Amino acid sequence: MFNYAFLKKLDILYIESDVEENNYLTDMLCKQFRNVISEKLGNEGLKKFKENKEQDFDIDIIIVNEKLEDLSGLEVLSKIREINKNIPVIITTCKIETKSLLQSIEHQATDYLQKPINAKDLVFSVENVCQNKYHDKLRKQAQKDLEDIIDVINEVALVIKTDENGNILYANNYFCEISSYSYEELVNHNYEILKDPASNELVFKKLWETVFKAEPWEGKIRFISKDNEFFYVYLTVVPLVDKNTSQIKEYMWVSFLATQDELEQKEFKKKAAKNIQANRRINTQAREKIDELINKLSFYRNIEMQIKTEKERNAKFTNQIIFYKKELSQLDKKLKETSQKASIKIKKVVSDEKVVREKKDKAVTELKGLTKELDLKNKTIKELTKELDEQVKTIEKLMASIERKEEQIGI
Repeated sequence: MFNYAFLKKLDILYIESDVEENNYLTDMLCKQFRNVISEKLGNEGLKKFKENKEQDFDIDIIIVNEKLEDLSGLEVLSKIREINKNIPVIITTCKIETKSLLQSIEHQATDYLQKPINAKDLVFSVENVCQNKYHDKLRKQAQKDLEDIIDVINEVALVIKTDENGNILYANNYFCEISSYSYEELVNHNYEILKDPASNELVFKKLWETVFKAEPWEGKIRFISKDNEFFYVYLTVVPLVDKNTSQIKEYMWVSFLATQDELEQKEFKKKAAKNIQANRRINTQAREKIDELINKLSFYRNIEMQIKTEKERNAKFTNQIIFYKKELSQLDKKLKETSQKASIKIKKVVSDEKVVREKKDKAVTELKGLTKELDLKNKTIKELTKELDEQVKTIEKLMASIERKEEQIGI
């Protein structure tokens, strides 16, 4: 099921030279998306893209056919990447070819669809691509919101940052003042200098187990100052994630002094004691912001999981391409070997055919000679036969003449 509310927020640039297909898909896309800019030439599409960028009107996604009348889709993609490295671009093609597919991947094409285009598949691909981009934008905004909230918290709360081993990387002025330590005495030292020796180790064990899972931890903790004075705080430890690696880079410890009685009992900061009501109000607002931040972090963590899944899918796709590329190389090698063997066989067959043809020609020549000789002999035989017939007739006449003479003389 499509998220139609989300689709109606998207602006698309569609480039297709085939008039019939352009009209069909443009009409279909206009029903699904907010704005559709349709062009038939690659240069015109690039011009529109640049004009919208100059007017601060960002196109969300580009769909371009691989074969256009003036440019190829890959040339359009290459020129777009010179202007914008991140905008999603979907390539459509009549036939998926390995060379074109590899070039599309090289220029970071988002998807590669074969025609005829199924409208449902195209909309699904656009929605999937743009949601990933939208989630990435939300994640960056969340990071900015986090930084803004941190600035606010820094002014009203006790704040330190530590690494995964508990070494203090940062402490704000308020924390230094309450703990009686200077900034230099805290930074590069372990947080355990603040731990109450009588504190429950299981609490801190649970704290670290929770934050190592990239989840925030909350609870009431008693710290000890440089002057060996106890102070109670409501503590929230938030894992901060690196936006590039998605790994935890540090932990922020945000705490608020527990109650007015505890502040007075431990004789901490007079200014805080006089203005405790104002601090409570500010603390409440800050805690509400932290709660809101925690909810956002949970939401963005789910988004990051989706992004991670998509990256794994892309990695799998890349591995498949590498495999097919290797297979193609092996097939090409086998084809060359087969071609060489075939060439040798063809040459041998041609050579054998030439020998056979020469023998045939020689036999035909000899046959013609024999035929001619036979014809001459047949002719000679006919002539001899004719001559013999004439001699036989002469003999028969002589015999007849002899018989007559013998009758005449009475022999």
